[in-house]
Amino acid sequence: MKKISSITMLILFVACNSLTVGRELVPGPHEAPVVSTGARAGLGISSWAGWKPGQVSRADCPELRSVPFILGWNKLEPKPGHYEFDTYVGDPLRAAADDDLYVTLMIWVRPATPKWLFTEMGVPRVYTNREVNPLGRKMSREDNLHPYYLHPEYKKCFFALIDAFGHYVNGLPSALGKRIVFVQSAEGSTGDGQPYKGKPLDSQYNISKADWNDFRRETWMRYQQALPDIPILVNSDANTEEETEWMFANMDVIVLKHGMFSHGYHVSDNVRRLETFDAISETAKERGIPVLTRGEMDGEMFVYAWSTRNIAQAVYWSGLFAMHCRLDLWNIPHKALKDEANSPAYAFFNRYAGLQDPSTSPRAFCALRDGLNAADADRFPVRDYGPLKKNNQQRYLSIAAAYAPHGARMEDPEKAIGGGMKNRKRMGYNDVGWNILPGNYCRFLTQIDPGSGDIGWWHVDVIKQNCNDADASIYNRFARGFDSTHGKNTMYFDLHDDLFGISDLTAGITFTVIYHDGVRNSTWELQYDNGSRSMATALAVTNAGSGTWRTLKVTVTDAAFKNGGPHGADIVLINTDSLDDIFHLIEVELTINNPRGIK
Repeated sequence: MKKISSITMLILFVACNSLTVGRELVPGPHEAPVVSTGARAGLGISSWAGWKPGQVSRADCPELRSVPFILGWNKLEPKPGHYEFDTYVGDPLRAAADDDLYVTLMIWVRPATPKWLFTEMGVPRVYTNREVNPLGRKMSREDNLHPYYLHPEYKKCFFALIDAFGHYVNGLPSALGKRIVFVQSAEGSTGDGQPYKGKPLDSQYNISKADWNDFRRETWMRYQQALPDIPILVNSDANTEEETEWMFANMDVIVLKHGMFSHGYHVSDNVRRLETFDAISETAKERGIPVLTRGEMDGEMFVYAWSTRNIAQAVYWSGLFAMHCRLDLWNIPHKALKDEANSPAYAFFNRYAGLQDPSTSPRAFCALRDGLNAADADRFPVRDYGPLKKNNQQRYLSIAAAYAPHGARMEDPEKAIGGGMKNRKRMGYNDVGWNILPGNYCRFLTQIDPGSGDIGWWHVDVIKQNCNDADASIYNRFARGFDSTHGKNTMYFDLHDDLFGISDLTAGITFTVIYHDGVRNSTWELQYDNGSRSMATALAVTNAGSGTWRTLKVTVTDAAFKNGGPHGADIVLINTDSLDDIFHLIEVELTINNPRGIK
């Protein structure tokens, strides 16, 4: 039977109830006061990579919620059995707490492998064939040095390190211990789910997936024994069914790294990854186990043109994608955190971080986009677009050409046909991908039959305003709009049936709509289900034709949201003339008489 500590019970309660990020909770009239735990409060925007005092603070980035400690084994244990935990854990933890920041911890075993493991303990040196790192930098022989993880002396020393680390953390003052969100188990190189970067040059050091996962589970168990009151994060990329079942059987809180949900949007095969995560989440929910996730955006944003042309836009849409995939903690390089142009992305991410349960969520959103999935043979038949093969670049180009009048591009198709790591290196915009998510990015608010009453847009400012990519709005990247010529004049939306729980909706619901004010005197309406026979009108808009993106908010007091609209809709965007309007986002928020005080 799993051990459930007092801290874990608090985390379990808070995660299951999807409470606010970094705020105290205001009790309802029939509820006792509830205070959020440190672990829950640490979800949201975090820095990357390893944090040191003075690197980035709340003054630099008000949306910063936590910072990561990437701890090198060689510094923690400079000599066998001699530990420097207070220098590399205690001192920065105290500094983080002084800035009201929470922390995550991870011990890197490679790089930062202690030299004494090789020279004194006889652990074999393993060199790999990797030539360049993810940012394209040439790698030297020593850059590719790894330990042989399955060597008996390596395991003995590694597990002794974990035990000593746990002893130190467990002895921290309670106020500091509660600042730790989770500890990531980093069994392989840089915390990845695989042992090596590249393949060993000496084949005797190859490690089979079965043997490696045996070692990973053994490591997870050791961390849990050493740190019984702190959730342990594991990298899900390498998991098989056996590892997944192990988590269900042994973890009170499942914390996963999801790298391909955090390295930008348009990553190949994320349809499959999200389906796998959905299955894990559903099983965990049935068993009463909370699930939290993290992922990082690294220095790629400053290297590859899909981001460098407009970093704020790349960060914004990457954040929307990460929210769609229900990421709870998003690591961002400190340089990007200090750039105020990125603040809207961070603020919006923090609004949804950890809101996994619709019944206790105070809000929902739908960011409109059309994902051109080259793996979809129904939408893009072989007879029209070419053979259904991932490496068929011409198929991608043909699809993009069909949507080019609405802004679709294919600037680096060679990168689109690869996996996630290759996708991230695209030197331009690719609007077609392989098993990329085909629809909107959303949370608790979904569009009914996307495309039936609208058409996708890409690079709206560039197409409509003759703007260059660098000067385009963050909203510019994707959108949906009416197409009156083809009878597409209505978009229908469905709120999750459990959204807002038992709240009194008549006390106040605020709608936010972000749209492109492109056509002077064009008219449209936002309608909603208020329980009457016909939809009520929240907004009736006449565009000014400014060519800018505008945000409108309106609060209504008679919302019902009982799927009483056409096609079972709760909300409708409707074209009220023959001119076509373009939209970025709809958000719905409980604003008055919020019984749980959720922010």
